[in-house]
Amino acid sequence: MASGNFMPKGWRGFRIPIGYRLAIAITLLLMSAMVLLGMLLIDRQSALLRADIGRFGHTVASQVADSAKELVLAKDELGLKVLVSNLTRNENIDGTAVIAADGEILARSGLVPPSGLLPRPKEGEPGIVPAEVEWRSPGGAKHLISFISPIHFQDVVLGYSLTTFSRQMLVQSLQESVRLVVTITLAMIALGIVGAFLLGRRIARPIHELIRASREIQTGNYDYRITERRGDELGQLMNAFNEMAAGLRKKVQVEQAFSRFVPENVAKQMLSNIEQVKLGGETVEASVLFADIVGYTSLSEKLSASEVAELLNEYFSYIADAAKLCGGTLDKYMGDCAMILFGVPEPDPKHAFHAIYFAVLLKNLIERLNTQRLWMGKIPLQFSIGVNCGSMVAGTMGSKSRMQYTVLGDAVNLASRLSSVAEAGEIIVSGEMLQQPMVSDYVEIGGYQSVSVRGKDKPVATYRVDDVVVALRPHMYEQIDTLLSRRLAG
Repeated sequence: MASGNFMPKGWRGFRIPIGYRLAIAITLLLMSAMVLLGMLLIDRQSALLRADIGRFGHTVASQVADSAKELVLAKDELGLKVLVSNLTRNENIDGTAVIAADGEILARSGLVPPSGLLPRPKEGEPGIVPAEVEWRSPGGAKHLISFISPIHFQDVVLGYSLTTFSRQMLVQSLQESVRLVVTITLAMIALGIVGAFLLGRRIARPIHELIRASREIQTGNYDYRITERRGDELGQLMNAFNEMAAGLRKKVQVEQAFSRFVPENVAKQMLSNIEQVKLGGETVEASVLFADIVGYTSLSEKLSASEVAELLNEYFSYIADAAKLCGGTLDKYMGDCAMILFGVPEPDPKHAFHAIYFAVLLKNLIERLNTQRLWMGKIPLQFSIGVNCGSMVAGTMGSKSRMQYTVLGDAVNLASRLSSVAEAGEIIVSGEMLQQPMVSDYVEIGGYQSVSVRGKDKPVATYRVDDVVVALRPHMYEQIDTLLSRRLAG
């Protein structure tokens, strides 16, 4: 197990929605508050009940003391017995007694606490003060409380009265209060739970909408917008998301437009590290191909400018699609000429073979396209193709205000010269191309010719490429069919 990963394997992908987390947090907070409030209410109610029973008990004991005063003075034992017996008949009173100042029980009825629990006058005190004694009946069946009140005659303490009550009344009242408080607390907690989950879902709804919108953006749907309007922070976040989506949409549109003017793989490299884009280049081994339109000048004189543009756009569109299919990079269009690179900006050890393969595919593609155009009564075009390989400088050329990715070097210039010496429908390559991997094994070479080209002191050995080997032709023809059907369908 990785260090710090204490979550069981089955739970690693488990996530609690934020709405439920919020609802649980609110519920726990509410439950804590309600439980604390309930405890305080129960404690307060218990204290109030105790106080009420105490006041009631002391009142009764005081009344008994007043009633027994004359009887104690008269030493009327019978009257005292009648008094305590009558009081004990009350269902709320469990026992009554009249006790002399020296502790002698003058009269009693019902339950009376043991003499050891009865209060004694303290030294220096005039007599017994009102008091309470809690005790249990013999056997512990009842929990009792006795209230004691002194019997005064003028300033003399004659004795005291004792009235005993069962604590069951206090317990029952307290239980009823607890049940009431618990019922109210549970009801409030239940309402709080429902309210918390409803509130959590309401708060989480815009968050879920933001998640849904983020997934739409992730899949490339930059037109997705959040339509909900809110006046809180989540509403501000939604507005910010919509603005971000609009910005991403514009960014994608700029990138798409940029890719139409700059080779796609070059555009990706530049956009991925835009801060590092600067003038300069590096020496690479690559191949370059020039495809020139034969008779372009005379063609321009016969057609209008819009017709020429439409014609060029159609052929150049096929060239762009074919170059991408063969791993080439369309560097630029120069009037009636297309320049295609192989081996840059992405390295390709088989760049020479791929360049020649593309040249043969393009030658056959143009023938098929011309056949279709003649059948439709349209003007066909013929291309002359020159291909060369070697060392060249590849990079961003121009100025800081206007840059262009391209390749420069003698090998590039020679490829351009070869396209100018090629006839219509011909593919001319340099002798250097035949030394590259796979070329001699998979390409059928035609005639050899040593030609003088501008910029070269000595004649250059050139070769005519007729076709690729038979084994590669079915695949090439299938690619041509795909290109033609794709253009017609699009």
